[in-house]
Amino acid sequence: ILWGCLIIKIVRDISNDNGNVLPRGLIARPKIERHRFGDRLRQRIKKLELKLEGRSPMLDTDQMESPVLVFTFKRADYFERAMWKLYQNHPAQKYASQNINTQQGHDIGRIVGAPIIISQDGDDPEVKAVIESYREAFEINLGVPLYRIEHYRPPEDKQEKSHVESWDTDPKPYQDLARHYGWALEQTFTGVAYDLDAQHDRHISKPPLPKRVIILEEDIEIATDFFSLMNATADILDSDDTLLAVSGYNDNGKTQHVADPKRLVRSDFFPGLGWMMPRRVWDGVDSHPNTALKSNWAPNGYWDDWIREPSIRLGRQVLRPEVSRTYHFGNIHGVSQNDVQHNINQILLDRVDVQWEKEDLSYLKPEWFAESYWRRVSNAKLVSTESDAKFYIAHSDVRLVYTSLSHFATMALSFDIMTDEKAGMVRTGYEGIVEVRYGKGEFILFLTPPYVEGSSPSNFGKKAWMNLDKTALLQSFGLSESEENWQFSW
Repeated sequence: ILWGCLIIKIVRDISNDNGNVLPRGLIARPKIERHRFGDRLRQRIKKLELKLEGRSPMLDTDQMESPVLVFTFKRADYFERAMWKLYQNHPAQKYASQNINTQQGHDIGRIVGAPIIISQDGDDPEVKAVIESYREAFEINLGVPLYRIEHYRPPEDKQEKSHVESWDTDPKPYQDLARHYGWALEQTFTGVAYDLDAQHDRHISKPPLPKRVIILEEDIEIATDFFSLMNATADILDSDDTLLAVSGYNDNGKTQHVADPKRLVRSDFFPGLGWMMPRRVWDGVDSHPNTALKSNWAPNGYWDDWIREPSIRLGRQVLRPEVSRTYHFGNIHGVSQNDVQHNINQILLDRVDVQWEKEDLSYLKPEWFAESYWRRVSNAKLVSTESDAKFYIAHSDVRLVYTSLSHFATMALSFDIMTDEKAGMVRTGYEGIVEVRYGKGEFILFLTPPYVEGSSPSNFGKKAWMNLDKTALLQSFGLSESEENWQFSW
């Protein structure tokens, strides 16, 4: 009777309403049982289903030079949501659904996002159950190896915070996260992560050392074309040493502020929240000694703000989309809860599936981008008040000038965009210029420092490898430091 019921269940699961067998990659979302016996039985049934359905061949090792590293702690429900989107939108899906065998003469090149590395801070059993469920889905169904590595967490640190509202002022959660980040990135770039986990049902050849790593967290949801964006920009990131990273996130990407899903820009502000880092940034390069991020990783915590420090960023920029390809949905037991509630969870996640590999991205070369960007900004209609800007933006690009960081904050509030800065660089800024499509229209509102007049400065867009502290940077933008009496950071 048991075997008969099992066979009926398998037939129903792998067939749709018309009796057609579903493509191999498009299985149902794994269900995570919360009690031990149910979890073990479910896992055994799922393994049998996948084996009867047929295993995808494992990816070739030369396809796995760009792993995705996912950080998790103990929010199993959030983590499962993030993993479902990762599985659903993984580039290996299209080859599995088309029954393309990557080991029988089909040259499909690298798979950006393979293998998968899950770095768990501690040993929460519910998180481990999610990992094992998705390991089966990725490895058996898509042929993508999934590795679990565990960052040791002292027993006294495993207790849940009872007063999460105090996390805004308590640095310890940020310090714990920074330590976890640094440890996991080193395990990944050195390849040690592939030796720490041998819990696989299939023979898996050890992947090569990564050329680049995509970083996600347990409360980040990715868009359909997230991996396409990473793949299309990977070679640009590798070859352009003026770039620090590629991010899928726009801090000012609220629905009313963005419009063009195919537009990428350069920025001097590192956003994080779903990003890709090349090996040369982690290991450093011979031409610029002592610049490796791994050499003194975030000693005081707050790893993202540490990367934004002038002595660490060194004038290097990031590529980011106008319309975000990641969505940060976590607002419980995270390290930046108030910010999530008021800003991050309002960001629009792109719903247009852009085939980024087919887009011409040559305009992102540093010299070309600087020239075209200056031309558009300097030709925008100059207005003197926020109300004028809101009126004229319906008909043309508009420019408003701010003269200090406090002045910028006041302007930003009136347009409902981020008001903060780090070391003199306003959030999302490019050479101190912040842009939004106020009202989601065709034209762009530019908030600019006073220097945007006449011809462009000789070093416009060319500050890579320059260590400009806050005073020097503000002076280069024509901002008077004596006027700056306002600070806000998160």
